[in-house]
Amino acid sequence: MKKIILNSLTVCTLFFATALNAQVGVGVPSENMHPSAELEVKSTKKGFLPPRMTKVERAAIVAPAAGLIVFQTDGDVTSPIGLYFFDGTAWRNGLGETGATGPTGATGPAGKDGKVDFQNFKVSTTGDTLYLTNGNYVIIPSLSLSNPPTSGFGTALLDIDGNSYKTVYIGKQQWMAENLKVSKYNDGTSILNITTDNLLWENNKTGAWSYYNNDEANSTKYGKLYNWYAVSPTTNGNKNVCPTGWHVPTDAEWTVLTAYLGGNSLAGFKMKEVGTTSWNSSNTDATNTSLFSALPGGQRNIPGNYSNIGTTGNWWSSSESSNIEKAWNRNLFNNSGNVTINEYRKGNGYSVRCLKD
Repeated sequence: MKKIILNSLTVCTLFFATALNAQVGVGVPSENMHPSAELEVKSTKKGFLPPRMTKVERAAIVAPAAGLIVFQTDGDVTSPIGLYFFDGTAWRNGLGETGATGPTGATGPAGKDGKVDFQNFKVSTTGDTLYLTNGNYVIIPSLSLSNPPTSGFGTALLDIDGNSYKTVYIGKQQWMAENLKVSKYNDGTSILNITTDNLLWENNKTGAWSYYNNDEANSTKYGKLYNWYAVSPTTNGNKNVCPTGWHVPTDAEWTVLTAYLGGNSLAGFKMKEVGTTSWNSSNTDATNTSLFSALPGGQRNIPGNYSNIGTTGNWWSSSESSNIEKAWNRNLFNNSGNVTINEYRKGNGYSVRCLKD
């Protein structure tokens, strides 16, 4: 009881002291407070934490007072994450208005022999494309359409589900640099997802997909596994599993890729992701110089079981073989740099890479 009475007296004392002094100090003795401050906080270990909210929540504040301060926890180019205050008319971010341009700094030292060092760049033979060593490139408008890049990353690609993919230029082709993860054709039609019903997977003759081992986490790295009926327009009602402007490569288009990379006996080294984070051991000769970044997503076999994740990457072509029960694909292995060409039954589930039209 004594403790309760004492706490109540303390609260009352602070209330009346605040009302009388009209100043509040946290970590600052009242006699040291600046006379212009109603509230002064001093600390060398902690900060002041204003209300935190999303951009949508900030915008929903009704009739904000001039001077209201919040911290926005998400953002975009026009409204970045940060501290915002309301100026009575509009919200301003904590950076405020841009100040005047400062004086020009001193001129730096001249380049060697008065020449610019371009050792980190290369220019196309027609002079219309500048390539950077990190795989990016700069195209000078109106000149480069007839001279596309032959290496390096391209513009990111979105599928109808909103998944984003890196793309890469290899010779005269532009490929997705990641395995497909989409669950719909690009017209919005859903592709059948067959999970634990192995009998349905075995007997199904329409487009279908699954996660390796029915574990969605595998899709994040390796993408989904599709049967051939999902990737071929001749069996899926003339639909396209790839984003608009892209398609599942034909057997001939796969051959163009491997030929450009030195043939089937060498191309695999240049196509596989380096190291053993995704591939099992013995992947020591992989270089991924093409930036294709092939991954061993394994497969779903006709009986419905899964196998070979970490050791084998399999990718469909859209080309049917002479055996109408089978179609052509490409394979890569953890212990080899060979790209093998095989014809497998259409009901198997393999990875898919898309190629730009």
